[in-house]
Amino acid sequence: MKHTILLATGLFFLLFAMPARAEHEPNPNIGKHLYRAYCMVCHGAEGNTRGPLAKKRKLIPANLTGNRYQVMSVDKLADIIGYYGRKEGSQMPRWGDAIPESNLRHLASYVKQLTKKGLQFRGNVRRGRMIYKSACVACHGKRGKGNGILADLIGIAMVDFTEKGVMKKVSDATLLEIIRKGRGDFMPAWHGTLNDSEISDVAVFVRQLGR
Repeated sequence: MKHTILLATGLFFLLFAMPARAEHEPNPNIGKHLYRAYCMVCHGAEGNTRGPLAKKRKLIPANLTGNRYQVMSVDKLADIIGYYGRKEGSQMPRWGDAIPESNLRHLASYVKQLTKKGLQFRGNVRRGRMIYKSACVACHGKRGKGNGILADLIGIAMVDFTEKGVMKKVSDATLLEIIRKGRGDFMPAWHGTLNDSEISDVAVFVRQLGR
């Protein structure tokens, strides 16, 4: 009986702890803003050059695109950024004294994307699918074939995202721009309704519909 109670208690805490953990999943989109605010001035926009402060103080910052940092786990890299795992004598600030641990992990997750190209590395397909279902289905259809009920009612031919080769003709930058600012008479501008992170997420989802 005692073991049964312990097992049930353990399962209770496991089940209810999982969503909380998911909520704190490191997000490179948040990390990107943090990087621009705190890191770009030394490490440069791409993480592999000297930013304006580094040049002014004649510093040689670490190349964040190097294999040494790119193979690290997010947690290990977050420790280094926060100073906890950094060697003594470094001129890098103690970011752990000023930035919450959750933000350090967001920042670390973005640093690990510096060498990667394409939307698939900057957004979350699962979150994008949920946004798509709530905001895009009426026009673009459940499967992205351009046959949504609103498209049918107003008589507008929508792009079939699933058609082979269609999405290859659209660059990542163009896709993000269309979602942000809209296009033509019927595609609305989603900037302001969706934040930058959500726009990236739904763009990633739309991109993978053609695969």
